[in-house]
Amino acid sequence: MNSNELYSLELKLSNKLKSMQKEVLEIYNGILAKNGKDDSRSIHSMHAVIGGKNNTFVDSIRTRFLDPNDFIEQWIKGLLDRYENYTYINHEGKECKYILIPLLQNDFFREYTLIFLERNFYRNLIARTRYKPSETLWELWVGSGNFILGLLMTPVYRSGKWTNDVSEIRRATYKYWTIGHIMKTGIIDPEATEKIMFSTYNDLFTFYRSILKKLSNSLYEKEIFDRYILYLKKSKDIEEEPLLIPEIRYAGLEKHHKHRLDFTILNTHTQEYIGFELSPSSSHMAISGIKSGKTQKDMNVELSDNWNKEMGKRNDYFSEFGITTITFTDNDLQDMDKVFKCITSYLEKRNSKRTSVKQEVERLMKI
Repeated sequence: MNSNELYSLELKLSNKLKSMQKEVLEIYNGILAKNGKDDSRSIHSMHAVIGGKNNTFVDSIRTRFLDPNDFIEQWIKGLLDRYENYTYINHEGKECKYILIPLLQNDFFREYTLIFLERNFYRNLIARTRYKPSETLWELWVGSGNFILGLLMTPVYRSGKWTNDVSEIRRATYKYWTIGHIMKTGIIDPEATEKIMFSTYNDLFTFYRSILKKLSNSLYEKEIFDRYILYLKKSKDIEEEPLLIPEIRYAGLEKHHKHRLDFTILNTHTQEYIGFELSPSSSHMAISGIKSGKTQKDMNVELSDNWNKEMGKRNDYFSEFGITTITFTDNDLQDMDKVFKCITSYLEKRNSKRTSVKQEVERLMKI
């Protein structure tokens, strides 16, 4: 939906609400009076009652709503779950329910409210329909030893540490974990109070190649860094490109963390999370001290321990973050062009079915 269509829809909904306001305000004040609130209220007061608890009735930060009906259904359910059994005693000694309950039991007021909520949905279309990632992915820390950097959703420095501005997560205009995300928020040094920002894409390329590339001692991984920069330089829409994230730390900022993944793609376009391990047997399955007289049994035990460690790492990343791991073995690593072609296939993936509200717009335009 383009901006003109969205404006036209909001205007039509607003005009419908205006045509109903005189009658709905009379109903509103009448129900208030019955519930011990005798002072006359304005249309602005009524709107505050309807929309003032949106974030109480629905988890708008974490929830991705499919369409206006999905938002409205969850809003009503949230209201009823919270206040259905909530009663109070008015000044006349009568037992009354939370005021929105009797208001919505009136057919005309309920109709007005549903239109009001539909307009709210479209006024916050991006925030309501955008993908909302799991909280485990709101803070990603990469690196090893004392060299640790962070990628946060909406970074803000508060109370002596970096965290997310949770209220901004649903409103952020960039797509998460993309080049556009990095250009907007920068990269976080947990020991600094200022973000590492990039004025141009070339600045980011230089940082990626000259700083992040040095996180690795693997010649295979260094080749991936170089190929990724070339991939970005050829992109027709670089801001939308997923970031190829190196060395995601399983335990975040904890000093004694368990694992790191060589590379990871968190593709916000498809909600597909893929990790890549470049795993030559020389570094991942090597057995030490063979010449010192280890028995076959000793070697089998060590091989088993190495295997369990490698598989445990993959299972941990999947259960904690939903990241599935692809492993490139010795044979794969003989052809790095083929390896990066596989990685590229995940970088390039886009959802063929874009989020669309066309059918809902057509229905709403008939109101």
